[in-house]
Parts: sequence; C-alpha cells; structure tokens
Amino acid sequence: MRLWHPCSKTSRTDGTREGLAASDGVMWVCVALFQQNCQEWGMFFTVSKLLAILVEPLVWPYLLLVLALIMRWRRRRRIMKSCVGAALLLPLLYGFLPLSTAPLRYLEDRHDIPALTGPPVDGVIVLGGHTAWGEISQSRDQPQQTRAADRLTKGLMLHRLNPGSTLLFTGYDGRLAPSGWSEAETVRRLIAELGVADDDIIYESTSRNTYQNAVNSLTVAVPQPGSRWLLVTSAAHMPRAMGSFAAAGWENIIPYPVDFQTGTTSASVYDMGVGTASVRIWVKEYVGLAAYWLAGRSATLFP
Repeated sequence: MRLWHPCSKTSRTDGTREGLAASDGVMWVCVALFQQNCQEWGMFFTVSKLLAILVEPLVWPYLLLVLALIMRWRRRRRIMKSCVGAALLLPLLYGFLPLSTAPLRYLEDRHDIPALTGPPVDGVIVLGGHTAWGEISQSRDQPQQTRAADRLTKGLMLHRLNPGSTLLFTGYDGRLAPSGWSEAETVRRLIAELGVADDDIIYESTSRNTYQNAVNSLTVAVPQPGSRWLLVTSAAHMPRAMGSFAAAGWENIIPYPVDFQTGTTSASVYDMGVGTASVRIWVKEYVGLAAYWLAGRSATLFP
C-alpha cells in the first residue's frame, strides 16, 4: 500500500497536485471556520475551560490506562503493555528537571526585563491571575494571592517609579463558575490594606481570559498615540499576552516579565513536585499559543 506524506507534492487519495491543492484548501477552510466560531468570546472561553483537563499532566497517565484497557479489549496486547508502561513511567519523568523545565525556561527567556530608559512610562497594565479563589477570600474576609503575586507587587513598584502613570488592573475571574470576590474586588481590597492611593488606578473587571484582558484594557485605558505602556504578567505567560495585545491593537506596549519559575541555571536534577508544576505551566502556554493563533487572537504563533 502506498503511504502518503503530508509534505509530499501529491495527495493522499489520487496522487495528483490537484488533490494536494484540494486537501490544503480543506485545511484552511477548517482553520477559517475555527476562527469564525471563536468570534464569540463565551464559546471560546467555555471550550477552552472544558478541554483544559486534557492538558493537565496528572491526567495523562490515566488516559494512557484507559487506552490500555481499550487495546486489551481489541486484543492489541503489545500496545496495551506499552500504554501501561508509559502510564507508570511518565509521572517519574516529570521529576527529571533538565527535561521538564527546559521548555518553560525557553518561554520565560523569550522577553527580557527592560531597562526602562528613555521617555517616561504612561501606564502599567497588570494582568489578573494572581489572586486566589474568590470564595476563599470572601469567606475568610481576607484577600488571598497565589504564587503569581509578583504581578501585583512589581506592578505597584513600577507605578511608584513612574509618577503620574496610570496603573490598570485587568481581570474578573478565569473559572467557568466564579463565586465569591472577583479578581478586581480582591485587588481593590489589597490596595486599600496596603495604604496605596488609588487616584491613578483603574480596575477593569469583566475580562476572563488573556485576549479579553487586551481588548477590554484598550477600551478602558484609551492610550494616546505615542504613549508607552508596560505589560506586567508572569514570564511564561508573556508571549501569549504580547500576541493578544498586538492582535487587539495595542502599540508601544513594553513587556515586563515577572514571576519567574526557572533560573538561568539549575543545580537540582530531580524534584517531582517542581517538575510536575513546570510541565503543567509550559503545556498550558504552548497549547494556548497555538489555540490563540488559530483563533486569530494572537498576531503571531510565537510572539
């Protein structure tokens, strides 16, 4: 039987260039339909959250075990044994840090911390995602933060170093069924507890994902032509954020990455907890980059 290669000059069916053109056309039609269906923010957001379980590293061994059961039912014992072995080995491989952290380090090194020389900064945008679940903060009557709290602290620092600048916090809640305080409400309470004057602070409280952060921030901030704005978010998230802000129409946006999870070098070799957390972050970001680009929510595939 003749095999077809996706990079060949002929089609899988009839072996002609016309067949190749037809298959390419179908592919781009599918991409166009995907982009069209993603125009509704609610649909894109809901689908992304429902499929998020598939990019959870701790779920993959279970999926492999399910596949092993199917292969046993189909009497494909060699494939079944391979799936069982992979399910047992995969969680152990997460802990091998040179392997599990390399893709994350590449993401975090994509944008350098700027020196901030030249004209003054007109505004600082801090993306949400650094507050804990709203119902916990509300039930304890105390605003909680996550390991990404560096977004808030660095945002406040940059605002203080640029007198007269606008500080914009953007984010509502990234969960399908939010409850308790919103991100904006949690941040507002944190700012009050820290005693920071909020005369130049704006709270954008409707965004539920990165692209909505970009679009809604543009509407709220109304940046003037030639103005310079800093974008503050976790270093691993910065490529997707920059792509979204460019697609939304932002200009002269300067990335300021924070919340680094990797160093320039690593003395440790094995740590299952750190390795699993690293894999979880970079898998989510790489999948997100591809999905945003296909949906037209990022200017380039890898900003």
